[in-house]
Amino acid sequence: MHIPGRTFPVEDYFLEDVLTLTGYNPPKNRKKKYFAGGSQQPQRQRKSTAWNDSEWSDAEEEEMEVGDENPEDLEPQTRAKNMEVPLEERVRRIDEAQIDYDLLGYLVRYLVREKVMGRDGSILVFLPGAPEINRAKETIGRMMDKIPVALLPLHGGLQPKEQNVVFQPTKNAVKVILSTNVAETSITIPDCTVVVDCCREKQSSYDPINRMPLLLEVFCSKASIKQRRGRAGRVQEGKCFKLISKSTHEQLHEHTAPEITRCALDQTLLSLLFLGVETGNMDFLQTLLDPPTIESVQAACLSLSKLGAVERTESDNVRLTPLGMHLACIPAPPMVGKSKFPYCVSLRMSTDRLKPYLFVFSACDGLHFGVPPWCIGNGGRNQCWAFALPSYRYASRREG
Repeated sequence: MHIPGRTFPVEDYFLEDVLTLTGYNPPKNRKKKYFAGGSQQPQRQRKSTAWNDSEWSDAEEEEMEVGDENPEDLEPQTRAKNMEVPLEERVRRIDEAQIDYDLLGYLVRYLVREKVMGRDGSILVFLPGAPEINRAKETIGRMMDKIPVALLPLHGGLQPKEQNVVFQPTKNAVKVILSTNVAETSITIPDCTVVVDCCREKQSSYDPINRMPLLLEVFCSKASIKQRRGRAGRVQEGKCFKLISKSTHEQLHEHTAPEITRCALDQTLLSLLFLGVETGNMDFLQTLLDPPTIESVQAACLSLSKLGAVERTESDNVRLTPLGMHLACIPAPPMVGKSKFPYCVSLRMSTDRLKPYLFVFSACDGLHFGVPPWCIGNGGRNQCWAFALPSYRYASRREG
């Protein structure tokens, strides 16, 4: 599907171009690299050769925990020698699976000094999450060295008043917005002319061993990168700097996989059973544009059955138990919901009489009969009946 729209041309830059523009010379061992300008430890004098970071042994690097010198602070002759390191070697040293915050700081400083964003433009930096935003803000702020910039975070954890600051113009300072993918489609920053994309995002996934949801940091799809690129061409011609190489960009997926195909279906299946549109045999799920596999549906049914949330009927369909009805109303994974559920209420039919009687299992006090203390006063009896009524109806259907 293509929806026509009007955007200004955007010029693309990749990792190779960024390294050429900034003159950044990454060290070989990324784990031992720290920005020298922000380190409070004394720096050791090093030989000014093209392969600066190979002059020390591993033990010396681990002891000092400093990286390459800031190219802007070096003598012209030394900086020229640093630039002699082959571009292919510098690209190879970059671990594209991790965010190089020093490279990000070098790039932002270059953009501000060269006024690439224009007279009244701003810079929009895409990062995976709030922790990465805080770390990038600290690194960039340390590297600016009296350059007037306004570093503004933007993510879902901020209050609306703090989020609205990014839309306001800044006086005598360049606005640099450090944002998650909330700025990808949800909002538009009118004065953005430069986009710096780390090409990383956090996606929900699933751990089949521990049967728990995960939030993983992965590469974006080409569609997401294209959408982020377009944020720089809303009001005038812009530039987009991608911190990945051209070869890595070519290997990315065209589109992000639908969440229903990469996550556990326990909570989804529980909600569909509660709504009455699914029976556990993919009656509804198979009608989706990207349906999940039958194996993932069967795994969800098995997981819910072990929790006591569903059971099989004579027609081999799946239906909710009283516990499953309550878990479907809790906005949390079923396993978490059951662990936090304070009481388990069930109705059973007496073997000698048809009157149902109530068992209330308290998480703290053990087994009680009748009305427990938490149902006394302040409408507590109504709360008790709200839990007991679905169980009573369920028990009545089973007894015929």
